[in-house]
Amino acid sequence: MTFEGHHAPALWLVVALIAVVTAVGTLVDVQLGAVLLAATLAGAAAARLVLRGRRPEGVAVRSTWADVTVLTALAVGIGVLATSPGV
Repeated sequence: MTFEGHHAPALWLVVALIAVVTAVGTLVDVQLGAVLLAATLAGAAAARLVLRGRRPEGVAVRSTWADVTVLTALAVGIGVLATSPGV
């Protein structure tokens, strides 16, 4: 099995952003890291909504609406928990 010619820049961008979010959450501030994670998920949801079909590669897993719903719900949930006082 070869993977020549297979490029998924959106997947690599999400992986890089999650690595940055992890570093920020570990080294700087957990709340900031969580907010950045919510923003990353919201960005992935927006990209999935705008780029229909099987794009963006690596982010498109199910149907467009299923992907957008799951990514948006995760972004909202993490965002609410990250910005709630006392959590």
